[in-house]
Amino acid sequence: MKPRPVILDVDTGVDDALALMLAFRSPELDVRGILTVSGNVHVSQATANTLAILDLLDAPPIPVAAGAAAPLARPGITAGDVHGSDGLGGAAGCFPPSRRTVAVDAVGFLLDAIGRQPEELTLIATAPLTNLALAIERDAPTVRKLRALFVMGGAVRVPGNLGPVSEFNFAVDPEAAAIVLGAGLPVTLIPLDVTERVVLTRARLDGVKSVRRLHPFVEEIVAGAMGLHRSCGEPAGVVLHDPLAVGVVLDPSLVRREPMALAVETRGVLTAGMAVADLRRRSRTAPNADVCVEVAAERFLDLFTERVLR
Repeated sequence: MKPRPVILDVDTGVDDALALMLAFRSPELDVRGILTVSGNVHVSQATANTLAILDLLDAPPIPVAAGAAAPLARPGITAGDVHGSDGLGGAAGCFPPSRRTVAVDAVGFLLDAIGRQPEELTLIATAPLTNLALAIERDAPTVRKLRALFVMGGAVRVPGNLGPVSEFNFAVDPEAAAIVLGAGLPVTLIPLDVTERVVLTRARLDGVKSVRRLHPFVEEIVAGAMGLHRSCGEPAGVVLHDPLAVGVVLDPSLVRREPMALAVETRGVLTAGMAVADLRRRSRTAPNADVCVEVAAERFLDLFTERVLR
């Protein structure tokens, strides 16, 4: 089968790095480009981290386009407590990148790529949706020619991880998430409802015997996140939010989806970024996303372990 052409939109912290590793270790995918955006870290650091990961993977010369440095309408938020100040658990300085970004910005790159391959490209967004929202504002008809859009974001029936009801990517830029979900795109949402069930534990990581150089690098970048997990009274582990988004593209049978009508709260003091699903039986609001509600967690963990760690 011909590999599926994809573009990734990342704010490369720990789990984005793991998602990139899975994407490049999966022959089913043909990565045509990577966009970067501020989120886990500032866009400049996210870009440097992305280039370093490509070096580590000995990836072909994939174009990387730097994108938005701040959310659409509010100050940025980063996640140093989870990913470390450099986004890679303190390891970024050990791998100075040798690659450069392309001259065009992320929005221009995305619109040009879709224009050259209408109805063919799949976008996997594992970061705040600022780049995509800007692309929609600039040229919505072209963006609607995406074959599919997979978004890691939102918390539908579970608590948030930044606020009580808000997931990080949506909470960083609620306005962007609202624009994307309202744009009539073929969205599959991979929310906390499923990602938080997929945990790479210390026991699983230690149990893998590998000669690949990725394994010690993964051990280094996840150490801080695993410690944070343990401090919450849970076994040491790291939640594979972003890798699961790649996994769903690779194998749709990993999840069960439900069509839902979703909106994003943008004005609430306590609820900005909340993914609000209209679950009323008699609702007349048309669904605008397929939401992943169940996941075959062990099967995905086996896939991730085999392709990234062994």
